Amino acid sequence: MTTDQIQNDITKYIEQQLFLLTNKADMESFEQVIQQNVSQKRESSSSKEDFYDRLMLNIAYFVENKTAWSQLIRTTYGAGQVPKMSYIENELMAQQMRIRQDVGEKMDDYTSAFHKQYAALKVTDEDVIYDYAYASVEHTLRIDFLTHVTVTNADILCKGDIDETLKIIEGYIAYHADQIVNQMTLS
Repeated sequence: MTTDQIQNDITKYIEQQLFLLTNKADMESFEQVIQQNVSQKRESSSSKEDFYDRLMLNIAYFVENKTAWSQLIRTTYGAGQVPKMSYIENELMAQQMRIRQDVGEKMDDYTSAFHKQYAALKVTDEDVIYDYAYASVEHTLRIDFLTHVTVTNADILCKGDIDETLKIIEGYIAYHADQIVNQMTLS
């Protein structure tokens, strides 16, 4: 089998698995959880800027998790090894704790950068809420996908070019996140 054929098979596999994961998703529940989180952040905020900061810090957390998730894929599937679920769970937990601490330590730097963006981009509630929802759904899909392929022993992901495979996974995750969030009515 040629490299192109292998990568084509990987692409088909990723497409099918993400379709299965999103096809089973309870969109109403997804929307309710995100709306609850947004509402809680709004109610506990002292100002509009504080509300935005809380959502943006969550987005920063999700972005940092994306980097850690990609590295986890590289060191397992990229090294030709389907990991054990216990390893994935332990790594994800350790990374999430480290990322929470890192984001907390960098909070002042983050919020300073955010405040400049709010003014320069004339940010609205809708902008920040949509970005938060999108990042949240992407994060959930990444974790669900990694869990699913590990449980189903998806050794196909050990073949091919890991950089290309990660681009394909991210592309489909972005597509599905966009489809999901565009169906939501958030405020």
